[in-house]
Amino acid sequence: MTEKTDSVQSIARAALLLRTLATFELMGASLMQISTLTQLPKATVHRLLAALIDQRLVERPVGTRFYRLGTDIYAFGIPVRDACNLQQQCRPSLERLANATQATIYLGVRSGYDMLCLDKIEGQAQNASNLLELHDRWPLGIGSFSLALLAFLPSREIDDVIQFNQRRISDEDTLTFQKIYQSITKTRRNGYAKRTTRFSKGWAGVAAPVFDERKYPIASLCVVAQASTMNASTMALLASQLRHEAALVTQLYEGDRLQQQQQERWRLAVRDTKTTRRPQ
Repeated sequence: MTEKTDSVQSIARAALLLRTLATFELMGASLMQISTLTQLPKATVHRLLAALIDQRLVERPVGTRFYRLGTDIYAFGIPVRDACNLQQQCRPSLERLANATQATIYLGVRSGYDMLCLDKIEGQAQNASNLLELHDRWPLGIGSFSLALLAFLPSREIDDVIQFNQRRISDEDTLTFQKIYQSITKTRRNGYAKRTTRFSKGWAGVAAPVFDERKYPIASLCVVAQASTMNASTMALLASQLRHEAALVTQLYEGDRLQQQQQERWRLAVRDTKTTRRPQ
């Protein structure tokens, strides 16, 4: 039992390190930074990182003391790319929302402790595009497009995300998380998230989660427009449109996952080779 528990703990800690490194992207993180964020002893972090480097899941660029995700991480995602191609599945919904609202529309997906901007369509309000660029990563809980997903996670995951991200932010950003649980409760009650941006005043975002068949949030659709246009009736209409499109995406997502079939071309090639070598 002890051996089994230790193995499970090691896997959980290794996964935590990978998710932590993902928040630093290409610049990587130092041993101290990783230890501080994960709340794991430096010796433990160093040991696990060494094992992950051996497996090519983590790399340490020559001449630096920083660690970052290894190239094998990217390769691992390729086999499930088509089965989880949310960008392609959501594109029609983004286009319909953009045409109906003339606003900027975002698609966000979870990446560990972050929300990743997977796609966007510019609206007439071009200045809003500066809030979030394609492939930007924001900590979960910051911005309506990430709050919409965070709020519907299981309570244990919510607590883990908040505790981790609170250790990442600076003193001037603590306001974001001071009332995060109240924001989560309100988002769950309304079925959508809304936020007015602090660093680019005059803009507001409304977002709704996209669920899988288990009712687990996998993405969010977000509309960003001028705050002056976001009155109660407009907000209700946008929320209704977002939830409608989110439901359509769920159907596409689950349908495509069921229809995907693995095509092992190498196996066919081996069989063909055996056939051609068969004695006459």
